[in-house]
Amino acid sequence: MKKLETRSTSRSMAMCDPIVLRTGERVRLVFLPALVDNSANPKASVDGHFIYQRKAPSGRWANLRTLSLATLKEGDEFKLTLHAEELLTLLEGLVPLYRFYEHTGIPRGNKTFVEVDRNLARLVSESQKDLSALLESNPDDGLVLLSKLVKWLATSAGTREAATQLAALAPEQMPTFSALLGLAALKNALNHWKKNQGNASEEFWQWGLADRAYVLSQVFAYPVVVIGSKAYVGGKRIDNKGGKEADFLLATEATDSVLLIEIKTPQTKLLGGEYREGVFPLSRELSGAVAQGVRYRQRLMRTFDALTAENSRRLTLGEPRCIIIAGHTGELADQSMRENFELQRERIGGVTIITFDELFLRLEKLVALLELSS
Repeated sequence: MKKLETRSTSRSMAMCDPIVLRTGERVRLVFLPALVDNSANPKASVDGHFIYQRKAPSGRWANLRTLSLATLKEGDEFKLTLHAEELLTLLEGLVPLYRFYEHTGIPRGNKTFVEVDRNLARLVSESQKDLSALLESNPDDGLVLLSKLVKWLATSAGTREAATQLAALAPEQMPTFSALLGLAALKNALNHWKKNQGNASEEFWQWGLADRAYVLSQVFAYPVVVIGSKAYVGGKRIDNKGGKEADFLLATEATDSVLLIEIKTPQTKLLGGEYREGVFPLSRELSGAVAQGVRYRQRLMRTFDALTAENSRRLTLGEPRCIIIAGHTGELADQSMRENFELQRERIGGVTIITFDELFLRLEKLVALLELSS
């Protein structure tokens, strides 16, 4: 897409990007156009002049000093030759400026304009009725367009301003739109779980939940925010080895209290073999995850002040809770195994163990509730 930058110098004039006609290693010839309000002939809306520019050591092009034609003496002459390609470049640069002025006039301040594809411009100019008919008859194209708009809104430098303007344009529709997006995101997470619950890769689940961090909030009965994944919690020795990284570092929205999350897999064993009749200890894998989480918490508490000294977000240490997400309750084949698991996970101080199916069951119930109310 072509871009046009303008800078108004008065209410009736705005300078535009130079049209580069001839470029050398150090010197170039440009035409410096300006949009003008011409009351005598409104169609004659572009002014400008030719000038040579020299490239400064900084890389910026600076205008060369020019001589006035009034200094020419009898017999002197001045000639500026434009080759065919240069003249075509000039014309191709000027025609859009005339069209731009016809639609926009003199823009105020410093502005940047982007020329959009003709089909996209037509789409934007469609009435609501025609646009709805077009998108409903081509739903796949509509989805592609929507996904690009959502991505732009989420990543644009002017995200806050754009979101504010969008909400102001259709305030009565924003709650419904937000609810639809939220519901779609939850359903996406559920589908991800249903398709991949047999996956035994820790890295797969760590990245999967990192991409869907809102799922982690279902562990808690209060709002939380994700501070980071693979968060360093201290532990390096003088040889720069031994550093500890928690899978996720979260904080409660209300008090900024720190929380640690360790992610295993749905295939992680919850219980070990039967120790005595009806007695099943936690599995070696799950016991190891608990020990790891507690160790990370200890490291974090010891080095908390140093780790958070330069953090822009204020965090509260308190008594950090560790959450272990691992295993599947489908493994608990009988009542005895279920009782053993509950007895042990409820008595581990400062550590919460939740299985993958429990986590996504909460998500499923939330989806059902939202669909019921929509």
